Amino acid sequence: MEPLTSGQIAASIKEFPDCRVQAETRESAIAQIQATFLERLKNIEAISWQVPIQISEPAWMKFAGIFEDDIDFTAITESIRAERTTDDDSEVDSSYYL
Repeated sequence: MEPLTSGQIAASIKEFPDCRVQAETRESAIAQIQATFLERLKNIEAISWQVPIQISEPAWMKFAGIFEDDIDFTAITESIRAERTTDDDSEVDSSYYL
């Protein structure tokens, strides 16, 4: 619904750009756009089809496991895991949570 400078009301359906009407009142515009849309639906056929989807390996998979035998990487991940599971809140400023 859109008020026009002429004082009329325009009504349209976004998905159907050719479904647009102008009327003197809001109620009349609604009635006209409904009638226009229903008339348009008489000529529309809805169809469905299967869209082929290409299944490919995720781009990151070529990097999976490259650090499997890396001693330094293992030490880093163990350190991170230990920090995540600790109950030590000494580095957390409690004023942020008040």
